[in-house]
Amino acid sequence: MGFRPRVPVAAVAVLLAGAACTGEPAQPPGATQSPRPLPTSFGGEPPPGVAGAPSRFLHGPGSDGPDILDDPMGVRIQAVGDAFLISSNSEERHVLQDAADGATLWEGGHRVDGFGTDRDGSDVLVLTGDDGTTTVVGDDGEAVWSGDGGRDSYVGGVVVRRPEGWSADDPYGDFTVRGTDGAEIWDFAFTPPPGADPGDSGDPDGRGDGEGNGSEEGDTEPPLFGDPDAPSAAPDPDRLGVPVGAHGDALLLTDGSGLFQARDIGDDTGELLWSVAGDDPALAGDSGVPLPQPQIVGYYDLPGTGDGPEATAAGEPEDAPASGEPDGGAPEARPTVLLRWSFPEDPSLLSLHDLDDGATLWTLTEPGANPVDREFTPAQVTGTVYDPATGTLLLPQASGAASLIAVDLATGAQRWEFEDADERSIVPAVALSGYVYGDSRSADDTESSQVVLEAETKDVVADDLDSYVEAATGDGHVLVVRDRQRFVFPPPGDPAPGVSASPTR
Repeated sequence: MGFRPRVPVAAVAVLLAGAACTGEPAQPPGATQSPRPLPTSFGGEPPPGVAGAPSRFLHGPGSDGPDILDDPMGVRIQAVGDAFLISSNSEERHVLQDAADGATLWEGGHRVDGFGTDRDGSDVLVLTGDDGTTTVVGDDGEAVWSGDGGRDSYVGGVVVRRPEGWSADDPYGDFTVRGTDGAEIWDFAFTPPPGADPGDSGDPDGRGDGEGNGSEEGDTEPPLFGDPDAPSAAPDPDRLGVPVGAHGDALLLTDGSGLFQARDIGDDTGELLWSVAGDDPALAGDSGVPLPQPQIVGYYDLPGTGDGPEATAAGEPEDAPASGEPDGGAPEARPTVLLRWSFPEDPSLLSLHDLDDGATLWTLTEPGANPVDREFTPAQVTGTVYDPATGTLLLPQASGAASLIAVDLATGAQRWEFEDADERSIVPAVALSGYVYGDSRSADDTESSQVVLEAETKDVVADDLDSYVEAATGDGHVLVVRDRQRFVFPPPGDPAPGVSASPTR
């Protein structure tokens, strides 16, 4: 439940302007400042998709909120896993708060560089200190890893040491993969294609003697890395690549020539689990397109078979036993990874793969080109919003006729897209219970308001509310802004944790 929170810091800016930029505690669009006491009861209908009564409020007497909420320039709040990240608008200051009871899990003055995931899929904050050190903090507030900002980088729950002097233009050399506790998992050499000049490969001795990576001399020059017009060598699964992600016991690598592969970092360390190339007919058909660059969009659990009953695309078991029978219940989730294959100018391609065996579940050509910001980036695609209730994934588009598309994650069908100017003015920020909540501002408007859409159809449910959803956590807590106050609604069925939502005035 809630929006997919693996969104870098740039996306924080799209949080609803009424909540992000007020000197006073958050105030809905169109409201005026008032000397009235801050309300401590909700006093109205909650936005669509939000049910029950709030369990606590954040501002004013009786809230026991952290001091950061009194920031004169206001704060912005978004969900990170099951917690709320509260960020100051006047200084580099952040507080990670337990969504259920408001307890402070972590606070600090580091710059938030982005958000990522741990190997189990949980969310993390990636922070940079004034001295350049990198600190990774989990959504429970515990430190996950800290590094000096040199050759070591955090990649999806593992720490990758790249070769000295590594660059995307010269990506070869010896790599070491460690756990966040410092224990070595695997070391390997990524060598250039046959025929490459060892002086330009990043392999200092030119031997190319890494495990499974022998390099032989050839009669032709290798393709220029990153040059889409250069002739491409066929991807070789026996060669490795640069780690760009990790999930469970799978380390995900790309080699710069269009090959994406998963290697085991569990019991059979280094073994090839699966691979897929950009010119695979399952992706590109018979078009003979040049090899594109893949980027991880994100990881998603879909209803699957596992050891449970077969599930349909809608997630309902087929021929499932009645609830009273021993084998009843929900089917085991199917872990997947969504990739975006970027072309220099042509429309990009999405492909969803089973994380266990790499099976291509579907492909979809996007409306426009979506080039990767930089090769070998471990960052996932920014600005995505996911509604698990309907399996709808929203993906911003860098170019083309549509600014955003909505995809059925189970089938790969495009459900709808943003086309005209009014729709392009909507920036989706949160998804919850089948609804999408977006900040809407047209070119001639000075105020911003929230539009609520049905996730499956794009139909407008509401656009003139006196309250709006600011954030929703993974466990179902929802932060709603109304009448200069922020209210926390618990997940459906959860009792309030002892904080009364009744009026105190």
